[in-house]
Amino acid sequence: MEKSDIPEGTKIVDTKWVYTVKRKLDGIIQKYKARKVGRGFSQEAGKSYDSDQTFAQMMRPETFKMFLVLALYHNWTIRQLDVVAAYLQAPLHHEVYVSNVNENGETEYWILYKALYGLKQAGHEWFKTLQSILEKAGLNQCIGDEGAYVGPEIIIGTHVDDLLAIGPGNETLDKLEQAIEDHVELDKKEQPVQMLGMEIKWEKDFVVLTQTHLIESTYHQHSTHHSHSTIHSKLGKTSLPSNLELFERTKEPNDECPKTVYQALVGSLLFIARMTRLEIAIHVNLLGRTTENPSAANLLAARKVLEYLYSSRQEGIILKKPSNLALEVYADVSYGGPESRSQTGVLTTLGGQPMGWYSRRQDIVSLSITEAEYIACCKGAKDLA
Repeated sequence: MEKSDIPEGTKIVDTKWVYTVKRKLDGIIQKYKARKVGRGFSQEAGKSYDSDQTFAQMMRPETFKMFLVLALYHNWTIRQLDVVAAYLQAPLHHEVYVSNVNENGETEYWILYKALYGLKQAGHEWFKTLQSILEKAGLNQCIGDEGAYVGPEIIIGTHVDDLLAIGPGNETLDKLEQAIEDHVELDKKEQPVQMLGMEIKWEKDFVVLTQTHLIESTYHQHSTHHSHSTIHSKLGKTSLPSNLELFERTKEPNDECPKTVYQALVGSLLFIARMTRLEIAIHVNLLGRTTENPSAANLLAARKVLEYLYSSRQEGIILKKPSNLALEVYADVSYGGPESRSQTGVLTTLGGQPMGWYSRRQDIVSLSITEAEYIACCKGAKDLA
């Protein structure tokens, strides 16, 4: 296509190559990947994409853990399916023009008919395509988690191009795979060993979830910034910081802290806390209150939490085969605190196994500890709904 063929005033999206080395859990190189992506930040809302159609629902971490517990309880088969070049299977509903520099250094212009990686709406278009494929396979989208689908004998969770399916036997899952393969190509795997940033170790009656590699990469990434607060690994285990005042300090004059570095670190800690390390939930919540105006003390506290995770990076959570599937929630509150707002802690379990947890500051000021307890119980009840 010539540039003159593109309608006047149309924003042309640049493209680039992204190269990735994909490794196995032991660090051995599995494959090299090269992907042509669009630089979606140059797109114009309302013209080449709709601003309200960029979101793609994925299964919640609690749903993923629930799948594992259900598979253990019922002795069901569990498989991980990877859709090959998932986004490129999804049709675009907008006219998107991109430029590309070929091997000869010449600029080419293309019109896209499929969702190229990097576009603003690529994830949403793939989500809608996958939704249609699974519905044709006889599955219905869950109301509580739109990233999960339920059929007569199968439950499946989605995370972009990774699918986690559980069912009573191989024959049932074989039929599901065939139904999906009628539309897209699948890279089939057996029991998942890595998903959602977690390593998954299977035993006879339990499964162990850890984030060793993610913690290591986060540690090495954030231990190189600013030598005055660089983390140094230790032989023994490091304890969590007990001085919570470090987490709540406001910015002092001349107390410089790189905001973007701090925000990136807190974001990484938040993900780890939500997935496998519930013991740092309160610390991450306190750190998150200062992301807009962090101090050097806040950054030091965040690095101490990361140091603790690194020293115990082999630890995680164990999900055992339960004797029942009772769904329970535990809620507690710490009355008062900064701005007179109480702190709520909630833990949800299925068959006694931890599914989800959080520690958050309440939205309103409670006039008594009884009122604060009621608010905490209400938050916990919502998790059960």
